[in-house]
Amino acid sequence: MHNGANCLAKLLYALSFFLVFIEFIEMEGIKKNKIVKREYQINIFNSVKDKNSLIVLPTGLGKTIIALMVLAYKAKFGKILFLAPTKPLCEQHYASIKEITTLDNIFLVTGEKTKKEKRRKIYEMAKVIVATPQTIENDLDIINFEEFSLAIFDEVHRCVGNYAYVTIARKCLEKGVQTLGLTASPGSDYSRLKEVIRNLGIINIEVRTEDDSDVKPYIPERKLRWKIIEMPKEIKSVAMKIDEMITDFLIELNKYVKVSVSPKKITKKILIALQEDLQKKAIEKGGSFYNAVSIVSAIIKIYHLKEMLTSQGIDSARNYIKKIEIDSSRAGRKIRNHKKYREIREEIFKISEENPKLEITKKILTEHFKANEKARAIVFAEYRDTIDVLVRELNKIDGIKAARFIGQAKGTGNGMSQDEQKMVIKLFKSGFYNVLVSTSIGEEGIDIPATSLVIFYEPVPSAIRHIQRRGRTARGGMPGEVYILIMKGSRDEAYYWSSRRKEKKMIYQIARLKDLLKERGQAKLGWFY
Repeated sequence: MHNGANCLAKLLYALSFFLVFIEFIEMEGIKKNKIVKREYQINIFNSVKDKNSLIVLPTGLGKTIIALMVLAYKAKFGKILFLAPTKPLCEQHYASIKEITTLDNIFLVTGEKTKKEKRRKIYEMAKVIVATPQTIENDLDIINFEEFSLAIFDEVHRCVGNYAYVTIARKCLEKGVQTLGLTASPGSDYSRLKEVIRNLGIINIEVRTEDDSDVKPYIPERKLRWKIIEMPKEIKSVAMKIDEMITDFLIELNKYVKVSVSPKKITKKILIALQEDLQKKAIEKGGSFYNAVSIVSAIIKIYHLKEMLTSQGIDSARNYIKKIEIDSSRAGRKIRNHKKYREIREEIFKISEENPKLEITKKILTEHFKANEKARAIVFAEYRDTIDVLVRELNKIDGIKAARFIGQAKGTGNGMSQDEQKMVIKLFKSGFYNVLVSTSIGEEGIDIPATSLVIFYEPVPSAIRHIQRRGRTARGGMPGEVYILIMKGSRDEAYYWSSRRKEKKMIYQIARLKDLLKERGQAKLGWFY
């Protein structure tokens, strides 16, 4: 009875959601009945269509639709360049342009499959070019930017430093090409935000959250839940011994450089920065600095072991121990020669198999599919070893068909090719698989169908990634659920609060920049650019 009432409530909710969208946008360059009329999208379109603009809109609310409206409008004035950071995302945009617009001469350009002379001809005849920024950066000498009216930069938060977006944006500003940046989450770092705006010559920012009045009518219900998990005593005991080992290495490191000797005050970010600094000194001065580098490397590895044990589970920790056992580096030997290492290793292999995070994940998914057999779910996890464990264990449960979804191989890694990734997504869409277990590759851009459940196997410290992950559910009119698993006493707690702070800071920083742009106006922005 409860399940029947629940399904009826969801059906009525979806119906009420659908009735909001019975009116379609009619505009030149857009195929009839292809874009449903949403107030906030029209408002944003009218604001950005003639200005260098940045659009910040949560995942699932149709940034690409607004971009296509602007693209169709600007096509009357010149050629269009649509950039995205990955080939699968470019392919997705290419398909959307062909499906939704009436434009001809749309080309998807990839550098390695097309010779430069052939690309030159494509640039001459194309009306719309969809490409990765690396391809366009390599072809700046054969592209006439004076023929372009608009350049769209998807995932525009990447437009900093030496990334190819920066060079292309500079060329656009030089030739008077309008720029349009799209992102779900530009980050909380004010200097990086300012750099993005400066690089693209932005004079107008349109930002919406799910709480804005013109967005709220289109947002399905999303329930966000946290599961606080008590760390098992056996794991807590081993973690304390790993801290003692880290302290020993920090005391040794203090012979070369002053650092805190408390493992609780040391973070991976601090260690990596210290490692880079010492590597430079070792190259310049040699001698004892090489030993200091190996000590820091050992600390990073043993710190990672602690993360795997406390946040990922005993299987992941054991897999990492096996890697330490065959590590031929000076750092690997330092770890194996440490007096506490053998004891830590033995205890990790003696701990019972129970993994509380895994058990809770199984329970959440089982209950979710019991309520809705046709549901779809994504489990996000940070490490490939963890993903392999999750896929193996989840596929033992009746009604769950799980597939791993990871990036391409690095070095000797067991990654997935782009063709394999496409096949998994296709099978997930068809229902052959109903659970994706994904690394960060599932966060950004890729056309994964709407899901009814997202599980964070561990929190992420990034506001950008947090927003992108949770945006994978509560789309297309159907409500969704998000669970965040937090192991008490592990790095999970710090990561969770870090992402919360950064998200609030991001909204504040965007508003601050928006106000500055409004106050000063384009003519007075020399101080900014």
